[in-house]
Amino acid sequence: MDIVHRSKSVLVHAYVRFRLGRLEHVCQHFRSAPGQLAFAFN
Repeated sequence: MDIVHRSKSVLVHAYVRFRLGRLEHVCQHFRSAPGQLAFAFN
């Protein structure tokens, strides 16, 4: 089984969010680019 490792190439800036009734301070980090979405319209 081959595992493809994608580099985390998208920079996410620090921000504050409201989640589950609480404020969260999210620090700056990198994440993987989102995959392509495919929609099947009938």
